[in-house]
Amino acid sequence: MRNTLAALLLFAAAAPAHAADCGPLKQILSLDLQPGPGGGPRFGVPVTVNGTPRLMLLNTEYKESRVSRALVNQLKLSTSSYGKMLALNGQVTNGYMVTVDLGVSSSLLKGTEMLVDENAGGFDGEFATDLMQRYDIEMDFAGRKLNYFATDHCEGKVVYWPTAGFTSIPIRGWGARLANTSAMNSTGMTPHPEGLTVTVSIDGHEVQAAIDTNIAQTTLDADTAHALFDLTADSPGTVQLGSVDGTQTHRRFGYVFKTLSLGGVTLHDPHIAMIPNLIGTKSTDMVQADSRIQRRTDDRLPTMRIGMDLLRNLHLYVATGEQKLYVTLAPQGPVGAVPAHN
Repeated sequence: MRNTLAALLLFAAAAPAHAADCGPLKQILSLDLQPGPGGGPRFGVPVTVNGTPRLMLLNTEYKESRVSRALVNQLKLSTSSYGKMLALNGQVTNGYMVTVDLGVSSSLLKGTEMLVDENAGGFDGEFATDLMQRYDIEMDFAGRKLNYFATDHCEGKVVYWPTAGFTSIPIRGWGARLANTSAMNSTGMTPHPEGLTVTVSIDGHEVQAAIDTNIAQTTLDADTAHALFDLTADSPGTVQLGSVDGTQTHRRFGYVFKTLSLGGVTLHDPHIAMIPNLIGTKSTDMVQADSRIQRRTDDRLPTMRIGMDLLRNLHLYVATGEQKLYVTLAPQGPVGAVPAHN
């Protein structure tokens, strides 16, 4: 999003509280999460676009919220050029923007500039990190709630729901630029949002992973799978999932690992898809994106992306001020997943 965003929430996000002046959690907003069209593990957030009720995919990976091409066509919205955009399959495509009135709960963001998503998977767009990063965010997938909290609470005092235990792990990217309040624009939105990245352990090997509600299936970079586990598409136990670009060289394949651990919470027998990383392989070295020139290797995706097939087993709280992710198992979590208190 750009420029004319009105305040989504009429509250100021505070700096992390010190022990002497910290207070209890203060909930600002609660949004329902609704199943997406056609089912599946992903969730949508109800909004309005130009006064019409819509469902946007909850997306903790994208930096800027978007409207779908189908919605643009349906509402007959005028588009303007955004420049070049780099897709996960390595293709560089033309980007477009529209201006809409976006409603979230009781707030209306008039004259909001949003990117156009050419493939929103049946959703009306993407509810991305620029609409979340100024606040603490709770993602309660079992309860189907996306909750906003102020950041001025006592450190570590965020897990208020019943649980046998929790773990907390450092995050990077998400809200990192908000330590300096001048990084917040006058609208209350995040001008330079980032994805949510954590260090996880898969079968005892640490990798950088994005918490990605945008995808249904968890993925691991194929080169990393080969380097750490000597896995290829032809290894015993793999399942063929087709090719990214139609060639035998860039095949997708699945594999069942033993464990995936986020701090003290461990999920057993995770099914993970290995994906070749083609970013930059089908474009020139320099592309224009986000109103600037960048190299294809800038801002590269984490090695792993944890999708909703696994995230739905968890209850997450993103403590933006603390730069930590709090994790518990969702009620009736998978057998063998063991939470621990850090």
